[in-house]
Amino acid sequence: MPRFIAIFSSNPSRLAIAQRLSPRIKICPPDGLLLEVTARFEGTALEKLLRQIHPLKVGVSSTRITAILAAQTQSGTVVPPGKEGDFLASLPVHLLSLALPEPDCKLLSIFSQWGIRTLGELAALPEEELVARLGQAGLRLQKMARGQDVESFPSHVEGPHFEESQELEWTLDSLESLTFILGRILEQLCARLRNYGLAVRALCLVLRLDDRTIYERTLHLASPTCHPKLLLSLLRLDLQSHPPNSGIVGVSLQAIPAPPRLIQYSLLEPPLPNPEKMSHTLGRLTALLGKSNIGSPTLRDTHRPDAIESAPFAAPAAPAEKRRKKKEKRAAQITQLSLRRFRPPRPTRIRSHQIVTCAGPWRSSGDWWTGTNQKWARDEWDVELLDGSICRIYWDHCKKNWFLEGIYD
Repeated sequence: MPRFIAIFSSNPSRLAIAQRLSPRIKICPPDGLLLEVTARFEGTALEKLLRQIHPLKVGVSSTRITAILAAQTQSGTVVPPGKEGDFLASLPVHLLSLALPEPDCKLLSIFSQWGIRTLGELAALPEEELVARLGQAGLRLQKMARGQDVESFPSHVEGPHFEESQELEWTLDSLESLTFILGRILEQLCARLRNYGLAVRALCLVLRLDDRTIYERTLHLASPTCHPKLLLSLLRLDLQSHPPNSGIVGVSLQAIPAPPRLIQYSLLEPPLPNPEKMSHTLGRLTALLGKSNIGSPTLRDTHRPDAIESAPFAAPAAPAEKRRKKKEKRAAQITQLSLRRFRPPRPTRIRSHQIVTCAGPWRSSGDWWTGTNQKWARDEWDVELLDGSICRIYWDHCKKNWFLEGIYD
């Protein structure tokens, strides 16, 4: 019969220590672990946990719920097999919240209204009447109060770690020598990634230098790829722009995995750009112009007009034909005015007698809390003039002037 050890500790090495003791581990957020061990190995595992993890709350039982409550209420308790119900009988009902999601915790307040104070009293309730009033959720809580596990044991399986390192027997002082080493490492990494059906989303390069310093570079790709020659070319371009300041005595390269990008080409649309060639082009542009000058324009999270910023470039997804047709059909059914904007807006002196009708104002402001000249405040109006034109004008509270922002077509 398996035994379960529940541990709760703020020690960051708790998972690594637990993995050396059992292959079946469940993570109990925020700082708990549940280990499944054999009865013969129970004493040895408990001794090692108490010796290596500090501080530590620990409980042992034949069921998971009992082990968790034992660790949280009476640390160090070892519940004998078959005695789970006796141990839990005197504990308060609200302690079940330590092992329940938030929606199920709301049912515990109902037991308090019924006068049910302990887990023993909850376990003694008639099952049929409990199900009739609270449904299967109430029966689930009663089984937990009796020390029975109500769900399977999903053990934690750590994902593969794609990293290769190499210690050098001599100091490298040229990019050509380093490129040869990186080429072999990338071949090994890409072979492992292909076995898992993954590609490279980013590369983290760590170089140990002969002056006892660490040199790190992170390379983000526009599209996941698993071609070592392309990755080597991108790393070479990056190192040409940012060379290390000393000789190299150690190399470590980590690949951040991601699912490969699958493209479904269409017979009726122009072909999409090759993502691998795009990554190589972006790498060359970054080496030539600098990382801060390469990216895609994106809207900032503000109401300031024309507020944009540069974000890292990502390859666009293949267009969905059905979504495009649906959007075109919806656009064809709606007639909208388009605003032809002036950049920059033009100062204007429109008089009130020139205006036939108007709508507004629409007031907006921002960045006044920064205390800099970046603050802005404006009142926008849509006006129809005597000549029949419809314009968007606004009053700038900072510049104290009227501006013509655009004309409606």
